[in-house]
Amino acid sequence: MIVHASDLELADYMVEPDFSAHVRTADDLLEDIKKAFSGAGSIERHGTLGWPKAQNLIQFRPEEITLWAGSNGSRKSMIGGQVMLDLAQQCCRSLTISLEMSARKTLERMFRQATAKACPSPRECDHAAAVMRGRVFIFDHVGALSQDRLSAVLRWARKKLGVEHVLIDSMMKVVNGDDDYNGQKDFINRMTEIAKETGLHLHIVVHTRKPSESVERVPSKWDIKGSSSVTDLAHNVITLWRNRAKDAEPAKHVNEPGQVLDIQKQRNGEFEGKVLLWFDPASMQFLDSSGALARPYVAQPSQEAHA
Repeated sequence: MIVHASDLELADYMVEPDFSAHVRTADDLLEDIKKAFSGAGSIERHGTLGWPKAQNLIQFRPEEITLWAGSNGSRKSMIGGQVMLDLAQQCCRSLTISLEMSARKTLERMFRQATAKACPSPRECDHAAAVMRGRVFIFDHVGALSQDRLSAVLRWARKKLGVEHVLIDSMMKVVNGDDDYNGQKDFINRMTEIAKETGLHLHIVVHTRKPSESVERVPSKWDIKGSSSVTDLAHNVITLWRNRAKDAEPAKHVNEPGQVLDIQKQRNGEFEGKVLLWFDPASMQFLDSSGALARPYVAQPSQEAHA
């Protein structure tokens, strides 16, 4: 479903909540904590990465923020699209706010990924739409967006669409300039409050500094442009690296991964480290191994059937 910015009346969602109601004492949560330590409490299952080898490495928990960081051309948006499809396979609802690309272009990429085809047929496009139906929403707005309006869109999407994950692509379209350190800190602080208020998990795309031409390496969280507060405040940080040498000479680098995801920070999880992926240009899918084949996504039963 495409959500048109001009169709939304967001005035009622602009109001900031009173967080004093969220204050808790040890006694308030005592029984829940006892159950957690005894193993008697229910095991929560949150959204994860879709690749089998990575599913237990990180969880995208409610009320948290994940930064997806990479240089220009590192396929941040493309990976983001596949992650949203993976979440749909896990029966999670997501909203993509792609401020650098039109809704049509975003969906064209996702249709290729969902069908595992470079040029899907009309019937295959129907299949892709079924994969996304009721679970993948696109906010149709290209260009800058104020923090006030973005905050209102997030509250609206949580209440009206029931989304659990939002991909914001990217921070540079909400904060003015790489050198606006205070603006970046204020933005991440505000997004942290919105995540806490709504229970959303926010996936925020950020940019890293241009790498040296003489050094090809996976960027670290210290390479993210702007204020260090951005990484300090985020719960999770994943940096992305594209193997451009393989792009130039694929036969020479056939056994090398085409993409690396480096989980560099996970505040409420234990794993930090690299996930190696292989890129299939036709489908725009990122694959588990060099021998893996791109496969179409499976349409899940409608959510209404489980209501």
